[in-house]
Amino acid sequence: MDPYGFALEAYDPIGRLRKRDRNGNPIDARAEPLDGDAFEGLTGLQAYLLKHRDEFTKQFCRKLAGYALGRSVELSDEALLAEMQARLKKHDYRFSTAMLTLVTSSQFRRHRGQNDPGDTSP
Repeated sequence: MDPYGFALEAYDPIGRLRKRDRNGNPIDARAEPLDGDAFEGLTGLQAYLLKHRDEFTKQFCRKLAGYALGRSVELSDEALLAEMQARLKKHDYRFSTAMLTLVTSSQFRRHRGQNDPGDTSP
């Protein structure tokens, strides 16, 4: 189940707000994630994400890094993830900050097993 998706149930496939489903039943936009901290609708989802901002940011960085790097995130990536999280917090959680931190990282700029471009060691 996708509890976060339930919060968006009041929107149809093209984003129009609706009060009833196509069968005429009232929309139920209540959601209860595994942590038991229930919420309802888009406003509730927003409040939930703000309340759990650190956890959300951590998972967002993990998923973005894994996608951008084309591989699973590994223990050696933890410093990059921490840097992404710190910079996001410092720069008002701008997506561009996460992307810039990621694409300028050594993990992104080189293949595994290669030295950093500026590294002259063997």
